[in-house]
Amino acid sequence: MNGSASSEPLPEEETPLQRQTISLDLAAFEERLHNLRNRIENHLPDGGSQPQIVAVSKYLSPADAQVLRDSGHTPLGENRAQELLARSDPGIGRDDWHFIGHLQRNKIHQVIPRIGMLHSLDSTTLARSVNRWVDENDTRPLPCLIQVNISGEGRKGGLDPSQALLEVPRWFEEFPSLVLKGLMTMPPRGPAEKCRGIFRMLRELRDRLQDGIGAVEALGFQQLSMGMSSDWQIAVEEGATILRIGRMLYQEVD
Repeated sequence: MNGSASSEPLPEEETPLQRQTISLDLAAFEERLHNLRNRIENHLPDGGSQPQIVAVSKYLSPADAQVLRDSGHTPLGENRAQELLARSDPGIGRDDWHFIGHLQRNKIHQVIPRIGMLHSLDSTTLARSVNRWVDENDTRPLPCLIQVNISGEGRKGGLDPSQALLEVPRWFEEFPSLVLKGLMTMPPRGPAEKCRGIFRMLRELRDRLQDGIGAVEALGFQQLSMGMSSDWQIAVEEGATILRIGRMLYQEVD
């Protein structure tokens, strides 16, 4: 990734000017969430469990995001540092928030004190910087997911799979202030079924990484953050443990 903020793309992401804020109807949100959980049951693999649903809050005003928090509908997922700063306070309710977008190193000191999990640890350089900040400033290790660029698209961040196999096993020892919980990926846009191979490859990569680390570390390295509003069914069938769901929780979608 490039170091300057201006040169780092934000793939698959709308800017605040492009995005229309959706007014929260809490009762409708809760009904859609309930219906989604029921539908998930029909797609679970044998022996599978309900994945955690991270409600992506970029469509909401800060006040409506607070309504969801007050109602216990957490964690919420934010993908832009400035919007997280507008919705949260450092050290207060941090487990209510997951950061799911690209984290620039100059934003580490602002983002990390406000979140319970980072989904987008996308390079050894970032891992080293986050580990250093947590070691020097935080009171607890930070749960993290490692972002992998399974599709190989240049616009997307993340380690490529071969790089992950080489580097990630070292991170468990090299970065003790990070709790490495699993993997995250963003599939290419297109028909949902085209995502199946991407999700399957992420699951297989997690399994290979588990084989290459210690038994204790492998036990904690289970998470697969994959699947959004357009492809959650495929993600669940391929073993997702975390879904990042946005617009379909806030309004009717086709």
